[in-house]
Amino acid sequence: MRKPIAATLLLLLLPTLWLAGCKSMSESECKVADWGRVGFNDGASGEQERRIAAYTEDCGKIGVVPNAQAYRQGWDAGIKHFCTAANGWRQGIEGHASKEQVCVGQPGHAGFVRYLQAGMQVYRTQERIRENTDEINRLQQKLESSASDEEKKQARRRLQDIDRDQYRLRSLLGQQKMLAP
Repeated sequence: MRKPIAATLLLLLLPTLWLAGCKSMSESECKVADWGRVGFNDGASGEQERRIAAYTEDCGKIGVVPNAQAYRQGWDAGIKHFCTAANGWRQGIEGHASKEQVCVGQPGHAGFVRYLQAGMQVYRTQERIRENTDEINRLQQKLESSASDEEKKQARRRLQDIDRDQYRLRSLLGQQKMLAP
């Protein structure tokens, strides 16, 4: 019995795709990199400083050695742009709680964390509102398709409960958003 061709191709390509996903920088990027700018961009986007190790490994394969000192100076400048209260808020409302660790030891850490946590509360509230909206849509379809009066009655009760929860969540969301920097 023969395996389907697509499955065989996928099995052959997986290692290549996996290795390609590990590449931090292309060969041409390695050759022309301004390591200070690379460090700045990584810091400003909240990447860990240890990312230089991935560049060193990947670029080293083609004989390019990153300038770690220039990278670090750039990263130090970039991370100051990332670890701000306003960016903590932005990261939080986007659900990026893992970014907290990159600011440990940085001057803006306390404000970043405070607003990251406040933004995460907004994110979680918005997620609950979305989940409730999905449940409302599901229950409305059930109401339309159900022939049983009892099922319709239960769906209406559940819709009323969700409606009260949505009202509470929207009120909470308004209060949470007032905490923005």
